[in-house]
Amino acid sequence: MKRTFSYLLLLSITFTTHFAVAQEREMKVAAIDWTQIETLLALGVHPIGAAQIADYNAWVKSPAIPSRTVDLGLRTQPNLERLAELKPERIFISPMFQSLTPQLSRIAPVTNIALYKKGDVSWQAFKTYTQTLAKDTHREAAANSLIQSAQATLATLSKQVPAHTPPLLMMQFMDARHVRVFGTNSLYGIAAQQIGLQSAWHRQTNKWGFSLVGIDKLLGVKGQIVVIEPLPAGVEANLRQDAFWQYLVKQTGHPMLKIPPVWSFGAIPSTVRFARLLTTAIHQESK
Repeated sequence: MKRTFSYLLLLSITFTTHFAVAQEREMKVAAIDWTQIETLLALGVHPIGAAQIADYNAWVKSPAIPSRTVDLGLRTQPNLERLAELKPERIFISPMFQSLTPQLSRIAPVTNIALYKKGDVSWQAFKTYTQTLAKDTHREAAANSLIQSAQATLATLSKQVPAHTPPLLMMQFMDARHVRVFGTNSLYGIAAQQIGLQSAWHRQTNKWGFSLVGIDKLLGVKGQIVVIEPLPAGVEANLRQDAFWQYLVKQTGHPMLKIPPVWSFGAIPSTVRFARLLTTAIHQESK
């Protein structure tokens, strides 16, 4: 009887251990879209394959992609042979790359998750997106922790923002004469809102929350200019000599703020990172 009990106990322990290991085992996923990559990494999921890693490092920057993650090449034309060799259990894409579905689905199940939908870009949408990715990778607890941590950080930053901070005219240069100007339905606008600030751009924007305009369209807009890097080659030198641009900055009544690169089409990780950098820039300017 004792031998039978001991055997059953050992069997139970072995089964429980195997189950725990299975639960802790990280799913082998690959991702094409950078917004999904940054969110997966923030959830503790390390993709075995990711597209355009060097460009991710330039535009998104954080969370950092592990060195063991294989570069799959272009987002629009990933290296299918290399991806097949990795034997992923799931491949994540966004609607922008849905034309790849027939090819990718021959390698592994494809999950298409959208974030930037017309009329539905908000902090709540970012949370829902995070929870969806977490459910698909069995990281629900990590999602809850990420959301709670992000909200706590944003609440802390909101207390550090000077009360007199004006609305922000947030933009990225496409060339020396054209910019993307971001409104309230953009990642930058959402980050600003979460720390108690407002966007100064209230004209019509696309589903990603920006308007593509010539810099002449900025004339008369009331707000502090915030330029998000990187700047195209030659633009910075040109702006230093551009009398019209200098006048635009002067007529706002505030110095221009410059922010390091933050992925404008990101989710919670990029939102929190932009809020941090923005708060730092405002504090440095006010000294």
